[in-house]
Amino acid sequence: MKVKSLFEFKFSDDTIEEGLTLAKGIGNDMPPLDGYVSHEVVQDVKDPNHLMVNTLWDDQKKAEAVLSKYNNDDKIKLASKLLNNNGPTGFIGKIL
Repeated sequence: MKVKSLFEFKFSDDTIEEGLTLAKGIGNDMPPLDGYVSHEVVQDVKDPNHLMVNTLWDDQKKAEAVLSKYNNDDKIKLASKLLNNNGPTGFIGKIL
């Protein structure tokens, strides 16, 4: 069963440029990983500091395996620092 991982970032005005680069980098890290299907980085049109990184995976277990390891990636650590250590929120969800 395909699943999506959804990760939300809410950067401040002074960190959005670096945050946007990080969000795009996080998405771009996913293609070579086992189970990856696609990704998108979405920017809120009413609040450009609000970003989502959405990835599609062909299997829940593969998504969980990748993302549990990726939580220790330097990009996630830096994003968390930019978010005042309230690092991205998100979840893995089934597609209905």
